[in-house]
Amino acid sequence: MNIDRAEKIAARFTGNLNFLVRMHANGLLVRYHRHTHYFIRESCFWSYVYKSAGLPDLRD
Repeated sequence: MNIDRAEKIAARFTGNLNFLVRMHANGLLVRYHRHTHYFIRESCFWSYVYKSAGLPDLRD
């Protein structure tokens, strides 16, 4: 993932009580419901966010 893009995404989630997102190495580190996930590909991150929120995946 582009490091600048990862930084922008993490900044947008600042203050969100459901998803704690921070930039880490070349991707995003996400903490949600006491589980931690690391995403290198942005498409995987957004798919996870939509699925966790109960929304249909953009690809569906």
